[in-house]
Amino acid sequence: MKKFLSLFIISTILLSCQDDVRFNNPGFQAKKDDVVWKAQDTRAYLNENGSITIKGFAPFEVVELHTAAKTVGTYPLGTSNQNNYASYISTFNDTEIIYSTIGANGPAGNIAIVNAGSGYSSLTGVSGSGGTGTGIEFTTTSNSSGAITAITVSARGNGYRAGDIITVTGGGNNCRIRIVDVSNSNGEVKITKFDAIKMTVTGSFKFNADNISNNPLGGLVVNYQYGDFYNVPIYPSE
Repeated sequence: MKKFLSLFIISTILLSCQDDVRFNNPGFQAKKDDVVWKAQDTRAYLNENGSITIKGFAPFEVVELHTAAKTVGTYPLGTSNQNNYASYISTFNDTEIIYSTIGANGPAGNIAIVNAGSGYSSLTGVSGSGGTGTGIEFTTTSNSSGAITAITVSARGNGYRAGDIITVTGGGNNCRIRIVDVSNSNGEVKITKFDAIKMTVTGSFKFNADNISNNPLGGLVVNYQYGDFYNVPIYPSE
């Protein structure tokens, strides 16, 4: 009897967990700083330039996702392309705190090689110069011609901005890398379905957004993970 009771309790818990993650139709939910966050209302707006804005509303909170197009695909956030961005606005106790993936300075995040350069060796602790920040270091892998074929960030430094161009020291001093995003401002929005008949949009999202209002009542960064939006109705431009 005890075994059956235990199984019943476990089944009930599992069903409750399923209820917690079940979508409304339409729906907009995620984990905000590791706590489940659900919008009470959600809607999207198709803008005249072809971009789309998706909003989730909860009491005193708004999450906004903006992509440069309505087509199915992945839209990186926090890059130098500011047509793709996410924001979070909190107005608890009449205090407005704004977080955004646009225009943040911080430790380097993802990087990309712009010019492989020449004369380099495979090394660790290689420094870089340029851009708005300081303190970045790399681990490099080079080929027989001295061109850097792979590079990873070993020390992220601080004060960098998306789009900064960094020169990797050593070799011919001619390898250039680009800061794709910074660790406190990044993410992506994926549009998985755009229904032009029913005028709805479905997809997923995740992001880190910087406290651009510099309000000390809020944390430095807000984190949204495992975000999904489902059958969000699309309206004409706001």
